[in-house]
Amino acid sequence: MSTKKAAPRTATTSFDMADRPEKIRNVALVGHSGGGKTTLVEALLAATGTISRAGTVAEGTTVSDADPVEVSQQRSVALSVCPLRWDGVVVNLLDTPGYPDFTGELRAGLRAADAALFVVSAADAIDPITVSLWEECAALGTPRAVVITRLDAPRANFTAAVSACQQVFGGADGQAVLPLYVPVAGDPSAGEGAPGAGGGEGVTPTALLGLLSRTTFDYSGGFPPGERQGAADV
Repeated sequence: MSTKKAAPRTATTSFDMADRPEKIRNVALVGHSGGGKTTLVEALLAATGTISRAGTVAEGTTVSDADPVEVSQQRSVALSVCPLRWDGVVVNLLDTPGYPDFTGELRAGLRAADAALFVVSAADAIDPITVSLWEECAALGTPRAVVITRLDAPRANFTAAVSACQQVFGGADGQAVLPLYVPVAGDPSAGEGAPGAGGGEGVTPTALLGLLSRTTFDYSGGFPPGERQGAADV
């Protein structure tokens, strides 16, 4: 396992919770290379105020890919731990490499994880290794969730990505994967948002619709989002 250290930008994320393990959660991000794991980590760190702004893989300014090799290759090659605090709990985000060459690092992260977050690109197919890792986590009873990324990429299709997840992760009846939030494109505050329309030919979603709470979370003005109840039926 790599002894890779976090980048200096994580200085504000040093939390002394060693004496309160019940307030610590380790969440491993799993998925193929280029799926958006590192970018998602940056977004979560920025949204929680852990860092002042999100870096980018292209600029080599992300917290988890600080190694010179990672910066030059624009991909993760080692496991990184990126802590944040939310609602009184320290969440250690374990950013794992997506290339098959580094599965040892990935499995090291899964062994330390309380849960796994499977990152699936809306513009790409789900690779066999990701499917295999899902099955391993299922066999171990590891809690899992799926986040669909790259909704603003060309050829992105949220509905197709959800269907693919239900096919490959969902078991015989496809019910192991059910959407809790769907992207909304347009102006949700004006009632123009179309649920599920986010993603495709460069369209960037502006909000999320919670299917259980029937609440629209409007991110058009940044974080924290505005909230509106009584969303239209999907």
